[in-house]
Amino acid sequence: MDTVEEAVDYDSMNHSTVNRVFVQDLLRFAATTNSDVSVCGDTEAVTVDLSDMDTSLNGGVLPVGAVIDVGAGTALIPLDLIHAAPHVGPIIAVDLSVEMLRLAVRHLRERKVTGRILPLLTDAKRLPFADSSCAAVISNSIVHHIPEPISVFHELRRGIKPDGLLFVRDLMRPESPDVVEQIVAQYAGDDNAHQQQLFRQSLHAALSVDEVRELLDRADFANASVTATSDRHWTVAARMPKP
Repeated sequence: MDTVEEAVDYDSMNHSTVNRVFVQDLLRFAATTNSDVSVCGDTEAVTVDLSDMDTSLNGGVLPVGAVIDVGAGTALIPLDLIHAAPHVGPIIAVDLSVEMLRLAVRHLRERKVTGRILPLLTDAKRLPFADSSCAAVISNSIVHHIPEPISVFHELRRGIKPDGLLFVRDLMRPESPDVVEQIVAQYAGDDNAHQQQLFRQSLHAALSVDEVRELLDRADFANASVTATSDRHWTVAARMPKP
């Protein structure tokens, strides 16, 4: 989503139901595992250079006590999360697309939550957090954008602390091109041609449950579960083992 057109088209698609379900499932999982998703402590201080974006992180330092959303895009899920759980935050909205973060900043200003959701321009494969420091890492629909997704899983494993919470959801590759077209028609039938193509490409690039399970094993997420949680999504949920 590097161009303005791609970012705007993505942002204007109707993600409301999918995002709401993600937040509900995240909070339900956190409650069942007695996890406090509002805590992410002992991170290294990281200077953020977003001088051309005039954000609340402009020239600032990454705060302690945050949920990390990897691949947050235009910050729609962080916005839903703080609405559903006002105690959560701040949320660090990580993305590598400047254009997506520009739209995120616009949303935060419109909703007057610039102090609770903080955009961070960085690579999901090289997160600027200390080893074993984050108590809660979440992500929605970023894995299929990564050419070598094992690198992201390794990075998440590096950053999350013992007893920490991991909650990752992404698209699940359909079993055939015909099923891809059925899903595009069902869920993006009212979108424009470019938006439908973005969705179609994402479905083709997505992983199967078995492929995700293999990645989790390679990244030492032995206790993580991966399940198909809709007709087009898989979900990884884990509470890291205590030492």
